Amino acid sequence: MDFSHIPAILGGFFDFLDSPQWRAWPFNSGYGEHILPAAARMLFVAAIIGVVLLFLRVLFGPGGPLRDKELEEEARRETEQERAELEEMFAKGEISEMEYNVKMKGLKD
Repeated sequence: MDFSHIPAILGGFFDFLDSPQWRAWPFNSGYGEHILPAAARMLFVAAIIGVVLLFLRVLFGPGGPLRDKELEEEARRETEQERAELEEMFAKGEISEMEYNVKMKGLKD
């Protein structure tokens, strides 16, 4: 196999990336620019990070297809225990009915 053409291809590719349009993309030094292109780049990067985080939340969050089933069972047991403690505290009169209702809404599945 003849690999002698690879340096020329790589050289052309790096020359293309070094052109003014692509230099330091998506982050630039900010000199000679207005604020809008810099803000647009930052919003673009924030949107990409947000999409990645949302994707991971869907996959590994509560009820997600890749979440460990042991975590689901542990979370269910902890919620049941917190509900029992809350009902006991309400029965003893340690918390008001309003506090009880607010905390029970927080423990809903």
